[in-house]
Amino acid sequence: MPFFSSPRKHTPAVQKTSEIVMFNYRRPVRARQVALGSSGRLWLVETLDAVHGIWVWQDEYNGVDQALDEARRLSLMLS
Repeated sequence: MPFFSSPRKHTPAVQKTSEIVMFNYRRPVRARQVALGSSGRLWLVETLDAVHGIWVWQDEYNGVDQALDEARRLSLMLS
């Protein structure tokens, strides 16, 4: 057995994000559906911080329609 190997079996990670919709009108914005464990799913709306290269949380919604409307609206705004 190699020095750094693990005796545990490799189990694939549970998928946490199932859907992503991106808008890139004036600034990049995405709406993504994430799993909340056993309590369902939630849509997160995030904008891209181009300076730091990270996605920043803006809002969260239970329904896809509200999340997409907010993501589209944020993408159309000037940064």
